[in-house]
Amino acid sequence: MSKALNRAKVQPEQIGYLNLHGTATQHNDAMESLAVSALFPHGVPCSSTKPMTGHTLGAAGALEAAFCWLSLSTDNRENLLPPHIWDGQPDPDLPALQWVTPDHRLTSIAPRYLMSNSFAFGGNNVSLIIGEAP
Repeated sequence: MSKALNRAKVQPEQIGYLNLHGTATQHNDAMESLAVSALFPHGVPCSSTKPMTGHTLGAAGALEAAFCWLSLSTDNRENLLPPHIWDGQPDPDLPALQWVTPDHRLTSIAPRYLMSNSFAFGGNNVSLIIGEAP
C-alpha cells in the first residue's frame, strides 16, 4: 500500500475509499487490518466486496478494481461506496476499521483517489490506486 501511494504521489489522507482484499480468513484479516490501521491512523472508509461476489480467485483483483472505478463513475451521481456486509462481530484482537455504511458518500470534489488491495498465494500482492484528476 505504501509503494502504491509513493508511486502515485498520493498521501494516505487523500484516499477516499479502500476496497479490502478481505477474504475473511483469520491470518489475512489480521495482516490486512494491522497494515491498514498503521498506514491510515486517522481511518479510511473501507469495505470488502467479496460478500457480494464471492471469491473469484484470479479475477478478484479486476473485479475489486471495477468496484472502485464504478464508484468514480459519472453514473454514480449519489457518490455511493460499496457497503461493508459482515456479521457485525469484530475481532477484539484486531484494530477497528472505518467500515463503509449506507450513509457514507465519496466526496464529489476532485481529485478523488481510491485504493484496491489484492493479495494472492505466494506473496503476489498488489495495491492499485484509481484516481480522478481535478
